[in-house]
Amino acid sequence: MSFRPNDRVYVDESKARGYYVVATASIMESVQVSERVLRDLLKPGQRRIHFKSEGDSRRRQIISRMCDLDLRASVWVVKHQSDKEARPLCLTALTEKAVDAGVAHLIIERDESLERADRRLIAEIFRRAGSSEMSYRHVAPHEHPLLWVSDAVAWCYSNGGDWIRRVDAIVDARVFRL
Repeated sequence: MSFRPNDRVYVDESKARGYYVVATASIMESVQVSERVLRDLLKPGQRRIHFKSEGDSRRRQIISRMCDLDLRASVWVVKHQSDKEARPLCLTALTEKAVDAGVAHLIIERDESLERADRRLIAEIFRRAGSSEMSYRHVAPHEHPLLWVSDAVAWCYSNGGDWIRRVDAIVDARVFRL
């Protein structure tokens, strides 16, 4: 499993050609170094890296740098269901794994239209687990560069082919089809 006790886990999604949720895990001691490396990839005027907005050569460069970092990613995939059905399936499976592993922090890219439902779902998982030491929050993508890794991996998996091979180094051989 990609999650370990005291990890920080960064969650983003892609809704292209299915519903993909990616959780990128890092030990807390590596977060600052990884974020610095990722911020160094920003072009002047960029606040964040958003993979769908990058050209292919830049995508390859970014992936190469991301794969050099001490990160582990897991991918949850739902096909042939609406986003409204797929998101709770993915977020439930991911959060249950995170709680079971003893993850310290779950950081989810903010989508204000979904935040209330996410909070209810996570609260229910905590209740079923008999509470949890894990904290979680929804944040804007520019606040935490490790969200960009989840965004990149989700984009690569939704686009398939050679893009999946390129992110193999950080995907912890865990692709969960729900």
